[in-house]
Amino acid sequence: MNFWDDMQNAFVKKSSLDRHLEGKELGDGHTTSMRDLTDAGRQANAIPLPQPAGVRVRFAMNVGAVFTYDDLPVDGLEGTIVTVRTGSGDTTHLDGNVFVLFDDGKLRAIQAEHLRLAKSSSKKASAVSIRVADICDISFAFSKMSGSDDLVHKATKDLWSFHKDGEGYVIERLFNETGEPLKV
Repeated sequence: MNFWDDMQNAFVKKSSLDRHLEGKELGDGHTTSMRDLTDAGRQANAIPLPQPAGVRVRFAMNVGAVFTYDDLPVDGLEGTIVTVRTGSGDTTHLDGNVFVLFDDGKLRAIQAEHLRLAKSSSKKASAVSIRVADICDISFAFSKMSGSDDLVHKATKDLWSFHKDGEGYVIERLFNETGEPLKV
């Protein structure tokens, strides 16, 4: 690029009509429609809740997100939705916030409107949630805590919860608020 191209890009803003005539879509990373700035637009772009543990998501930064979080993830950072133990039980979300263990190692509660489903990647969350047909299939790795629906992983001493889902069972690893697995 030369000097004049740089000056034009810096000072001449293209309208939505210019973008349309160039064959570029709104929302291509260079423009934002007014619809996206409304509450309805934010809700339409939010990931639907509830989401099961193990789903991969990415952080979508905007001005609202910058003013919402003390520990802001970088734009586009991916993570895995996890199950945490709350006062109202084990869950992956609470009051519109989704519990995400990001790839930077930090567990954060992020509003659903600031998350998008991640494109498939090589990173999988297989150690967060397991589905089995019979609870006896996992007895080699887990022992049941008496009086609760919790399991203890025999090797790591991590706490896992389990519940019946249709004909099978879902076993989910439990995390504390700092992103560390709960231990016995």
